[in-house]
Amino acid sequence: MGEEQPLADLFSFADFARASRAKHSGEVGNSFSSSKQEYLPAQSGKTKKDSPAQSEKKAKTAPRPRQREKTKKTSNSYETTGSTGLLDFEVPTLPPKAAKPKTKRKRENVASALESTERLDLLVTGRNIRRWVKMCAEVLQAGQSALDAMDRLSELDSDTGSNALFTWDKVALTVASLPVSADRDAKWVLEAIADAALAGARGMIGIVLCELADIAAGITDSAALNPVQLLKVLRSSREVPNRCLLPAVETLDPPTLSGLIEDVNAELDTQPKQMSIEDILSRAWLSSQVALVEGAEENHGRPDARAAVLMLLIAAMVETYALENHQEAGAVNTSLQMISDMVPASNQRLAAVSRLNSLVLTWRGQADNPRFEQLRTQLEENGVYGAMTGRADMLGIGSRMLLVRTRHPRRVIELLPDKTGMILTRPPLPVTSENPTNSNLVSLDSSREIRPVRPAVLAYTSSPGLVGDLANLGAVVVLSRQGIPLEVLPVIAEMEQEVVSVLPCNQLAAAELANLVRPAKDKGIELLVAPTQDDLQVLEVTRALTQVVSSAIEPPELLQLQRSRAFDALATQRTWSVDSKTPFELLSSAVTPTDIQARILIGSGEDPDIISRVQTAFSQGSPGIRIELISGGQSGATLVGVLSQ
Repeated sequence: MGEEQPLADLFSFADFARASRAKHSGEVGNSFSSSKQEYLPAQSGKTKKDSPAQSEKKAKTAPRPRQREKTKKTSNSYETTGSTGLLDFEVPTLPPKAAKPKTKRKRENVASALESTERLDLLVTGRNIRRWVKMCAEVLQAGQSALDAMDRLSELDSDTGSNALFTWDKVALTVASLPVSADRDAKWVLEAIADAALAGARGMIGIVLCELADIAAGITDSAALNPVQLLKVLRSSREVPNRCLLPAVETLDPPTLSGLIEDVNAELDTQPKQMSIEDILSRAWLSSQVALVEGAEENHGRPDARAAVLMLLIAAMVETYALENHQEAGAVNTSLQMISDMVPASNQRLAAVSRLNSLVLTWRGQADNPRFEQLRTQLEENGVYGAMTGRADMLGIGSRMLLVRTRHPRRVIELLPDKTGMILTRPPLPVTSENPTNSNLVSLDSSREIRPVRPAVLAYTSSPGLVGDLANLGAVVVLSRQGIPLEVLPVIAEMEQEVVSVLPCNQLAAAELANLVRPAKDKGIELLVAPTQDDLQVLEVTRALTQVVSSAIEPPELLQLQRSRAFDALATQRTWSVDSKTPFELLSSAVTPTDIQARILIGSGEDPDIISRVQTAFSQGSPGIRIELISGGQSGATLVGVLSQ
């Protein structure tokens, strides 16, 4: 008996279907036989033994027939032709589907599908951010004067344009020095921006820029930003006002900066998530312009320079994108013109803010998160207004910065962490004369513009009670605390003067400052270290060195003039330190009738009885002498000084 043929070789599905249909029309036998003849080898009438070759050939399975031509489809419906089993039904005939034309997807409009990163032309890379940083530096430099003029009436900054440029210069230098590999890592570049902004932050706007960069770096977790991630970074800006601005700011300056950030986020929130990079940036820019104008209207015509800085930074984003995609640029020029047009005219009657005795106090130091939050609470309870920021590590400890404008710097100093960080106090901005031609300062060089200039003075003091007096005289003041390394060379460079006088308050500070003479000279600054030895000498010499001079005076002559003033001031004052062991009889004999004034700088926790004995000794030595008591609060001994004619 020969081998059995597999069922799949004898019948196909089509054969079964035809056989089923033919069953109802009496053609089953013919159909089956024809199918068998088609798919089985032909056999003769005689039975004959096959050869081995033929047997092997017969054992091979017959090939399956290829699929027949598709039946033409002429109807939208179909009907059954049988009543038993699957084979009783025809395969349904359906109309052909209309072919949809393939549309070319718009570039970048694939935000929801880009979370896993793909094409470089759809991402914001480190290279893009570096180019944006460079453009921002150029934009802020072009808008510096307009921003300063816009901000001249602000209680909080008064020189936002200069502060923003100074802060961003530090950022631009840091980012430019990054290696080429940073072009492929957006997070790396953002981290560098945040660190540089904190190191070089100047003014209220500097803290805002630092906080913006810090939040953006913290929320970025990939080497490149797709549209969804870029949108997330921009939306994170809404946290900035609450994180860095103290609530009392809004009582002095309307929160137009907060309003601009909120309006930009509201615009982005109302748009679909699938936006291109171009859509995101253009909508943010247009919204920032509208918010800046509306904020000025609500503020009685006074624009907010800090909000204007943010608008310029967003415009720089739009411009960077346009240039890199070879599109028409113009956002920066439009924004700069808008800022220039919004500067209040000099004849506008805007309510002027009194800045008398209002000083800018800056603290830079290290603090952990609990201490930093405690400091914020204490400042708010005391009605202090300003801003604070910082970058903490995994343990919550890191560099911090606090900037406040206050009329009582000692009150703020007493709230700061003891013996930590550098405390720097800047003088109020000098009021320029409306008519400088009336000045009595003259110069033989009539072709040169003559104006009064206050020489640059950096005064050290260990007395919190003298910080305000020294700053109001016109000096930049460093509160000297033992054991705290001070990097004052950047502070000296910020003064942008060719001659700077520094006044040490003790021998340790004098030695440190003497080491800065050569580095300062390398930067083109002549540094004069005055021979002051205590706080009262610093006070008197500051009074002499901050007297205005002509802008026409050359650096060598100014250096000689300041040196002469310092020695003359020291010659008019004699100082001593006193305590319970001081022989007050000798103090009484040291005062002469020609002495006109005595100063007593009272130390922290000093015995009132000692102060009374000092006053008695002065009155006995010179009955007509005028005695001035100053609550210094220094940790050292009480100082007394006598001024002679």
